[in-house]
Amino acid sequence: MNIALLECDANEAQLLEQALRSAGHTVKVFATEIALTREWTRVAFDLVIAGPTDQDASSRAAIVVIRGPLKSLVPVICVLRKNIESDIVAALNAGADDCMVKPVRPLEFVARALAVTRRTAPSVVSVDEHLEMAALSVDLRNRLIFRDGKRLTLTPKTYDLAVLLLTHTGQLLTRSYLLERVWGRGRSSQTRTLDTHISRLRSVLGLAPENGWKLQSVYQHGYRLDYAATARASGRAISAMQGASMEASCTA
Repeated sequence: MNIALLECDANEAQLLEQALRSAGHTVKVFATEIALTREWTRVAFDLVIAGPTDQDASSRAAIVVIRGPLKSLVPVICVLRKNIESDIVAALNAGADDCMVKPVRPLEFVARALAVTRRTAPSVVSVDEHLEMAALSVDLRNRLIFRDGKRLTLTPKTYDLAVLLLTHTGQLLTRSYLLERVWGRGRSSQTRTLDTHISRLRSVLGLAPENGWKLQSVYQHGYRLDYAATARASGRAISAMQGASMEASCTA
């Protein structure tokens, strides 16, 4: 998984990052919400770990930004400084998927991260190497996609792009991220190629509102695929993300 770790304490951040990396995950550490928001437009994260700040013990500010201006369904785990009920309730009510209290136990911490990502993806049914989403069925082993039981004809790149979008529903995936993951590094200039493949996916996979899907182009950022059964966002265009975020900095 690609994990965003929001932690203003450098020592705590190092411990949490080490635990996650030792389990094979990629981790990007941020000290403030605004730093995370800026990176959000360039990188797709599978999970956010949000620690407390001196101004915000429940990490509520970070969750509000993720669920609000960023309109993201990415799972969030809050790591709280103390086991105070009001802080836990504030974090959960703001949109956190789970909470832990420092000091965290590394093995439990990693296990909870995996459990949360499984639990918060209800629109995808995965059985070994098989995915099912509404009328779509994906055979990952044989690289095949079916719609209503009928095998679809897709190029290798179109298949890769489809799987990337289907396994990141509710998340804004930037153009640079999509191009790098599907076409490789150094292909950021091929935006027209990406748009062409997206257009084909809309048609072939039936990613339209009448089928419960919304494949949204976010101006100057990228694409976001939502399925109506699980979408929390209103579907309005995402705008002014950075301007709507709030910064909670650490004090020494």
